[in-house]
Amino acid sequence: MRLLPKLLLLIGLASNFIACTPRTIVRMDADETAEVKWSYGRQIIQLGKDSLDAQVYFDTYNKNDLVFDVELTNWGKQSILVAPENIYIRCGEDGPTRLAADPEWVLLKQEIDASRHEANAKNIAIAVGAVAAVGVVAAVVSDNNNNGGNNNDNNSNNFNSNNNVFISTYVAPPLPAPVMPPSVDFWANYSLRKTTLDEKYKVGGKVVVPRLDGCPNLELYLPFGNGEPLVAKFRQRIIQP
Repeated sequence: MRLLPKLLLLIGLASNFIACTPRTIVRMDADETAEVKWSYGRQIIQLGKDSLDAQVYFDTYNKNDLVFDVELTNWGKQSILVAPENIYIRCGEDGPTRLAADPEWVLLKQEIDASRHEANAKNIAIAVGAVAAVGVVAAVVSDNNNNGGNNNDNNSNNFNSNNNVFISTYVAPPLPAPVMPPSVDFWANYSLRKTTLDEKYKVGGKVVVPRLDGCPNLELYLPFGNGEPLVAKFRQRIIQP
């Protein structure tokens, strides 16, 4: 009976070591000064200057990044180059800034990494095959040098012996996870990609920026077109359950 209290004590101590802290929750509200339209529970900030309109809303987040949805419409006569790597987020009006991720660079890096892993996998497979080939040659030479005889029953190097069977079971490892939690499909098909925006055309997609948890006021800058950039202002709440 004395073992039971000790066992319960050990279980309690173990639970303290393995207890997980709930992840922080990020909530982003449009600034009170922003022009907002609601759509399916989302606050969509309406921006505009000259001939360029924008609609911006906070979409989601992960451990390291914030994801915004940005849609741009060009009403002017001149084309506008939309380059998402020029988008940046700032803490307030004069705080630290962080650049948005460049989808073209991320996709290139992922392709380079995949190519390297594929080459490494092939090199390992070739090396494993070479080791197996050396073992085969060694077994054959040993067999032929056994006093010139071919007595396979007494030969410890023949391939019926479990100690000298060389089998390559190597399987190429899966490709590594993407650099960021969103998949390659996210960057290729859902992110805001570099686009020349002609008259009366629109483009939209996801913009990924680093998190700034210590900042209650965030401003997302869209430096496209002529003049000052469009700015979407948010109030950030970090909730720790």
